[in-house]
Amino acid sequence: MYVCTVMSKYADVALPVPLDKFFTYAVPPSLKQTVRPGVRVYVPFGKTRRLTAVVVKTHDDRPDGYEIKSILELLDEERPSVLKIQLELLEWISKYCLCSPGDVMKAALPSGLRPDNTANSRPYKPKTERFVRLGAKAVTNGKVMPEELFDNRQTAQKELFLKYLELAGYDEGKTDPQPVTRRYLASFNRSSSVMNSLLEKGLLDSFEVETGRLPVFSGTTRPPLKLSSVQQDALDKIRSAFLKKNVCLLHGVTSSGKTEIYIHLIKEQLEKGKQVLYMLPEIALTTQIMHRLQNVFGNEMCVYHSKCPDNLRVEIWNRQTGPEPYGLVLGARSAVMLPFSNLGLVIVDEEHDSSFKQEDPAPRYHGRNTAIMLASLCGAKTLLGSATPSLESYANAVSGKYGLVTIAERFKKTEPPVIEIVNTAELRRKKYMKGIMSPPLIERISKALEKRKQVILFQNRRGYTGTVECPDCGWVQKCDCCDVSLTFHKNRGEAACHYCGRRYSLPPACPSCGGKEFRGRGYGTERVEESIKNLFPQARTARLDLDSAKSGYETILTDFQEQKTDILIGTQMVSKGLDFNNVSVVGILQADSIISYPDFRATERAYQLMVQVAGRAGRKDSEGVVIIQTKQTDSMVLKMVESGNWDDFFNNLMQERQLFNYPPFSRLMAVFVKSKTAEKAERAAQEIAKRLARLFGHERVLGPDAPLISRIQSMHIRKILVKYPLDMPINLSRKKFMQAASETEAIKGLMNGVVLSFDADPQ
Repeated sequence: MYVCTVMSKYADVALPVPLDKFFTYAVPPSLKQTVRPGVRVYVPFGKTRRLTAVVVKTHDDRPDGYEIKSILELLDEERPSVLKIQLELLEWISKYCLCSPGDVMKAALPSGLRPDNTANSRPYKPKTERFVRLGAKAVTNGKVMPEELFDNRQTAQKELFLKYLELAGYDEGKTDPQPVTRRYLASFNRSSSVMNSLLEKGLLDSFEVETGRLPVFSGTTRPPLKLSSVQQDALDKIRSAFLKKNVCLLHGVTSSGKTEIYIHLIKEQLEKGKQVLYMLPEIALTTQIMHRLQNVFGNEMCVYHSKCPDNLRVEIWNRQTGPEPYGLVLGARSAVMLPFSNLGLVIVDEEHDSSFKQEDPAPRYHGRNTAIMLASLCGAKTLLGSATPSLESYANAVSGKYGLVTIAERFKKTEPPVIEIVNTAELRRKKYMKGIMSPPLIERISKALEKRKQVILFQNRRGYTGTVECPDCGWVQKCDCCDVSLTFHKNRGEAACHYCGRRYSLPPACPSCGGKEFRGRGYGTERVEESIKNLFPQARTARLDLDSAKSGYETILTDFQEQKTDILIGTQMVSKGLDFNNVSVVGILQADSIISYPDFRATERAYQLMVQVAGRAGRKDSEGVVIIQTKQTDSMVLKMVESGNWDDFFNNLMQERQLFNYPPFSRLMAVFVKSKTAEKAERAAQEIAKRLARLFGHERVLGPDAPLISRIQSMHIRKILVKYPLDMPINLSRKKFMQAASETEAIKGLMNGVVLSFDADPQ
């Protein structure tokens, strides 16, 4: 795709700016031999800006119509930072997601690899360590004689010098002992003056060494565990599927031992000299899985995700483009952007999870779909794994597009958890239930604690209460910038908007009626935690949500894994593939909030979420029970969860999706029109919707409509949903969307102050 011409005069580059095009620069004579696709270059942009760009193509065709600026500097002397296949992948993301190449490049490269001339730029800095070694003045006639180097008053200096000789492994016939880190040597004497004196006298010499930040596994590795007959059968079927298909779906019930199958497949690829990408939907999951993989693969693996320090991400990136890249990369969706030179297998675990979808900012790519494309470009295979696959993936599997392997029983044939549906409306009517927890759930928790078993409680809302309102007039505290009520966080003593992040104090009085009292409606994880502590004061509790995770999700999960915590309360983070051996009770506290959501995927998501949460109970040898609290006991979703009949659930939803032409029977593109005034947003949305309807067909275009949250960060939003055919080529669909956008933007004054964005495969 990208042609490198020796001694080319011009280079097309991708810049980290939201403009849908490449930029052409002249290649200085001194760089003509070294500028090639994939290298980073430093270029002028505008009057004063200096930016890092990635070369995508070199050629001799001078553009007409404007003055060509020259590349200022080549940043990659040894090798390109972006590999050829990576360039192809990033171009595909740009086309498929309808975003600029610069947006994609900005998302892919760690910020340390994108230095510019702004004050906020943080270029990569290598990690160094200062060492000390034997100084020239410490050696006399080839020997070191400490008694001659110090007088009686220099006891501390002599002791520290002797300590250095000990640590360095010095013996009398050796004048070149090993260096010792200055930090470690200094720990034996707190006075810095002692160390400084040794350095000033030339008895010790200080020097700096680049050590890097890449973690080193110091433990002992083991071979993969022996698979059960069911696991081995699944592994054999996956291998057979890969002979015919490039993508295979492993549909295994929760606790069926999918991870150990992955480990065997990884080992096979590494033994062939191939690389493996193992993707997880949630960063919190990487901690638990990392330890399992490290025990087998040691230093052959690394962990990569957006929460890694940027300098560490740079070092991992640089290693991946070097001669000895990691064989196994474990990471969240951003790991799909890493360079791979010899990829053999991509594993997408919990492939159904919506966290694989990037929402904002652009590029709004789906990690699963991008991983499949990456594997295709590399000639690799893709394994999708889930107990509750997405309808799109399962439809592709049953249609024969993907391979399909099913595991219908748990590891070691452990029984699935018993599911009990509790009617909270009936219990409240009879006054058997006043608080958050129903009597059946309280009883189950009590018995579990008596048996020293653990409990997971799921509530899909963080904070203390969902809203803060005045009981006298019904006034609800809302965000100034978003059309959403605020969530009260008792721990912080303030209300917060979960869309823009703004925080508010509670007013001294109701701004509507002057009332002095406020009450909270609904409840979040904070309130659940408070309730549990009141009901079970002896129990050790912890909370895992977006708020608590900021202070150390690894510690929270480790403590629960090591049974230092009895009850774990959390949001969706507790539902995603976590493996705990001692959990006997899982409580889903407010199933109605999951079921009753105005979205065509609501039923699918509710089923997946409840099955996944339920799957945390009764793993290994522990008996499990799941309590689902709801007011809608006759809900079809709940009945499907209770029965565990996946085929019935899939067939029912497929009929519904086909009737209304939703995925997997079409592709979706959401078009968002945003403006600070509702009138402008509506007018612009109406115009672009007309053009989309003309290009795709009126029956395929829905809207424009105001979404559920119609104003975020002071921007009014209108949404248009386009259902376009599965077989429409990417270039054609992109052309039509871009045509509608350009025709709308051509209307004088219409798009002033209006922002247009596209979201492919919205979740």
